[in-house]
Parts: sequence; C-alpha cells; structure tokens
Amino acid sequence: MKNYRTAILGGRRGVHHAAAYKDLENMEVVAICEADNQRRKDVADLLNVAAYDNYEEMLEKEQPDIVHVVTMPTIPRHIWIKSAAKVGVQALVIEKPIALRPREAELLDLAEQETKLKIIVNHQRRYLPFADQLRQFQSEKSLGQIHFVRASTEGEITDMDTHLMDLVLLAVGDVAPTAVWAAIDGGETYDLDWLNCPENLMATYTFSGGIRAFFESTRKALGSADFPSCNPRCNIDIWATKGRIWWRENGSWGYLLNNTEPQFVQPTNFGQDDILAQRRFTQAIATWLQDDSRPHHCRYSIAKLGFNAIMAAYRSALKGQRLDTNSQLADDEWEELRKRLIQPQRV
Repeated sequence: MKNYRTAILGGRRGVHHAAAYKDLENMEVVAICEADNQRRKDVADLLNVAAYDNYEEMLEKEQPDIVHVVTMPTIPRHIWIKSAAKVGVQALVIEKPIALRPREAELLDLAEQETKLKIIVNHQRRYLPFADQLRQFQSEKSLGQIHFVRASTEGEITDMDTHLMDLVLLAVGDVAPTAVWAAIDGGETYDLDWLNCPENLMATYTFSGGIRAFFESTRKALGSADFPSCNPRCNIDIWATKGRIWWRENGSWGYLLNNTEPQFVQPTNFGQDDILAQRRFTQAIATWLQDDSRPHHCRYSIAKLGFNAIMAAYRSALKGQRLDTNSQLADDEWEELRKRLIQPQRV
C-alpha cells in the first residue's frame, strides 16, 4: 500500500487538518509552510515536521503527494495549483469558499482544467453519519420524491453559506438549481473591504422536478425558533413524499419514514462530530487516489456548483427579480453590488 506524504500551507487552521492524519495507516504529514515565524515554529514542534516559509521551496524539497492549502479566502485559491502540479502533487485540498468573486472562480477553473489536478474542497460535513444515511436513502429511493428543503445558517456569510449550500446540493442529488429569487442586506460591518459580501442572504431556489429550497444565510439567524439556541450555525430539513430527514449542527439529526418505523433521533455536537468527519474526509483522499471509481464526496466540481448557486442569488438580488441560473454574475455586476452594500443600501 502506498504511503501518501502530505504538506500543509497555513499553520493556524492547518493544525486542524493535520490532526485528522493521526494514526492513519497510509498517510502522514511531513511538512508545514507558514509565514509567521513564531507560529511556524510552534506548529512544526507540535507536529514534529519540517518547517518552511516558502511554498515553492517546500514543494521542491518534500515532493508531497497531497497538499492542503489552508489560507484565508482573501488569497485567491488558484495561485497554489500550478506549482503543486509541477512537482507531481496528486491531490490539492483547499478551504472554502473557493472564491470571493467571479473572476477568481474563473481562474481556479482554468488552473484545474490545465493541470488535471484532483482538487478537493473542505466541505467535511459530507462525511457525517447524517450524510451517509441521506446517500443511502437516495440510493434506495426510501424518501421518495423530495419536495422541499429548508436550510439555515448563522455566521459570517463567506464562512457558513458555502457549507449550507453544499448540504442543499447533497439533498437534491448534486445538481444545479434552475432558478433563484433572492434578497440581500448589509455589508460585512467589521471589514467590508476584506470579504466584500453581504451580511444576510435569503433565497428561494428551484431545482428540476419542482424541488424548492429555502436558503437563509445570516449573521444572526432569523425565523429559527426551533433551532438550538446555543449555536444555530448550520441546519437543514429535507421533506419528501415518503418521509423527512434533518440535521442540526448542535442539536440532533434524524429521520422519519412514513410512520412505518420508529423515528430515529440522535444528538449532535459539532465540536465532537467534526473530528470524525475530518478524519473520514482525509482518508477518502487516499481512496480516490487509489481508485478513480470511488471519487471524493467533496471534489471541486460539486463545490463549483455551490459557488455558482450563491453567485446566482447575488445576481437575482442585484436585479431585483427571479432569474434562471444559466446566466451567472459577472465581475462588473459583482462590483456594482459591492458598491450598493458599501453605501449601505438594501437590495
């Protein structure tokens, strides 16, 4: 069995990625790259790995099979890809969101297509037990036809809406929406020039087969009285002809199938659940590298569907009308929307 060597760029959040490798049989972290001198030393000592302050130097000397790029979203993701592919990296893990604006996503697309590198986005919730059960129900058609998805999250929009949209896509079978009607409100008050996004996004998506998804991504959760008051960060309900399944990040997950069997309910605690999900996410990288017929659940092509869906909602909010999603937000429209948010004005 091949032993996969992994290098990590970014020491702050990178420690969390590295922890998932502990005791994995055929995978190990061998190096860390971090610009901050003290953090680089601290992380290298903690992980007992080689330390670098230069990404290209780390790649050249370590020749890793897998690279995790764990940087802030203000650093475009595409800039790391060609250097990794040049030295033979087989899989690149990037953090969400994949981009902040349309042009960044276009450049990421070009780099992915040119290098053919396997790119994976850290939407690790797809490796929770809830997601396993949902995929099983979909395979067996146990839920019947999905009619309605209710999805809500609280937090900075660039942090949480990408996770929430990823779960919506999982619920509908990883297909793009056909239409969206959205509204946004407010600019990120703590540093608008940093993230360049609205504070609140409300949207109704339509998918093929008539599926509707109500999507709420806000700094402070709205209309979520039944969500856990301790931390209503990410929640999804999926309603279908033969039952329903739900997941609350800090509350419970469960399902009910047409009252033909007892309702299943299990408590959730993301602080604990995420450890298992991240570990399974990591092991699945090696699985995909060994067998193309077993692709990673968080591969880039799915994350790009989610990015496009969110950008389509921005465009709907800008135009003030329901739009089909074939026409995507352009960079000049993104700039126009940003200027409206800065003033600020409601859209």
